[in-house]
Amino acid sequence: MRSIRSSGGTAVLAIVAILGPAAPALALHRNTPASIRVTKGASITLPPTRSWSYVTAFTSPDDVLGTGATGRQVYVFGLFEYDCGAGVPGPELKSCRGHNAIAQVTTGPGDPDNPSVGSHGTLVAFDADGAYGGGSGPAVGHRQIFVVNRVTNQLTRVTAGTDGDSVRPTIDEKTASVVFESTASLTGGASGVSQVFVYDAKSQGITQITNGAGPSTHPIPTKIAAGVAFESTSALRGDGHDTGVSQIFWYDRKKATLVQITNGNGPSRRPWPTTKLRVKAMAGTLAAKIPPPAIVFESEATNLPGSTGVAGPQIYVASTRLGDGPPVRQLTPVAVFGCTPASAGTATFPALESTGRRITFISDADPLCNGTTGQRLFVLDLATSPVLLRQITGRGNVTGPVATPLGVWFAGALTTDDLTGGGVCGHQFQIVDFFTGGWQAALAIGTSPGEPAPGSADGACDDGNACTADACAPTGCTHTAIPSCP
Repeated sequence: MRSIRSSGGTAVLAIVAILGPAAPALALHRNTPASIRVTKGASITLPPTRSWSYVTAFTSPDDVLGTGATGRQVYVFGLFEYDCGAGVPGPELKSCRGHNAIAQVTTGPGDPDNPSVGSHGTLVAFDADGAYGGGSGPAVGHRQIFVVNRVTNQLTRVTAGTDGDSVRPTIDEKTASVVFESTASLTGGASGVSQVFVYDAKSQGITQITNGAGPSTHPIPTKIAAGVAFESTSALRGDGHDTGVSQIFWYDRKKATLVQITNGNGPSRRPWPTTKLRVKAMAGTLAAKIPPPAIVFESEATNLPGSTGVAGPQIYVASTRLGDGPPVRQLTPVAVFGCTPASAGTATFPALESTGRRITFISDADPLCNGTTGQRLFVLDLATSPVLLRQITGRGNVTGPVATPLGVWFAGALTTDDLTGGGVCGHQFQIVDFFTGGWQAALAIGTSPGEPAPGSADGACDDGNACTADACAPTGCTHTAIPSCP
């Protein structure tokens, strides 16, 4: 058993794996409906951090579970737990333990946000005001990093900065490290500019991995945190001055080396690293140019080596093993034979499956010439030849970031599209299983996703209280008390 220690050195958190089992991928597909609406009328936020396996997290200022919760709180959704309660019955669910699909992780003041969940769903990292969990003193008034054990309810205060904020933590899959950004002088350096840090359970300390004049932000680790991808406006491979344009960097913790992936004429953002890249079907092309570890990211630059020069933002992939400024493979706009859209559109918020095969992203392009518009959800399969594009949604609007892919062949996002036919009000967290026989994604020119007819938006706001009139308003669900109702 491994323990994570607080920055003060006291062992307070044991890592225990007790929640839903690591269910085989095919088993989940036999039990999971083609589409799931996770939330109803609550206003939620999906974090820019990363979670693992079949669990993901979100935050909401509303009382999601009707337990009387106040203020913004962190919630965790478990796909295996969902199947146990609402999926298709099968022998794979014999180990169900009665856990709810949605669990509230935090309570009280502090405005918790930006959660990340380890592979077993036991440990959750998040940021909150220093007052969270009864904190006091100079750290109050600044955001701090916390880790909570959902089994023991033990809380670790990873940071206690008094001169800056620590935010956006991502815990690695094995829950041995937490990467995050902070403007505080956590290791004795200067404060005021966001830098990237790593909290390591083995060393029981915090390591600062950037030190530039411009902000370094949005760090995402590989599954065992051997490498960390992030964006920065600093010239980290030079004198560290603030260039004003964000670029993608990669830090190898084992070798203590830094690689600058992009040096473009426009900002590059939202890196997503992987130690796998399933491109065997494309040997000699993408496989030869992009050896893993690799990073998927979005960029507005038009001069990256190997790019097509199409205006962005667009999605790219690059290797971390080819030194500074390696050649990139531009993945969007996706060229589909027989379709010539009027516009290349844009593509944002890439997220890569743990298998290193499929990329989920948001785009307003029309690569299948089916006439759908708005920000819609797509999946790009890198291991097919040619690369296969799946259009997941065809109506409404999707807002990023997308949910961390929940295992394999699952995609989730906040969308106004009614994916279940049960009604939807505003942007709600919805998930589709696009494995064979599940959600019918559009694959061919002129076709659209096989979505159900939309249900009642007002009905989607039903709070189960017979004494309230429920309706969908532009600001979300409303629940008006019915006069004289007993």
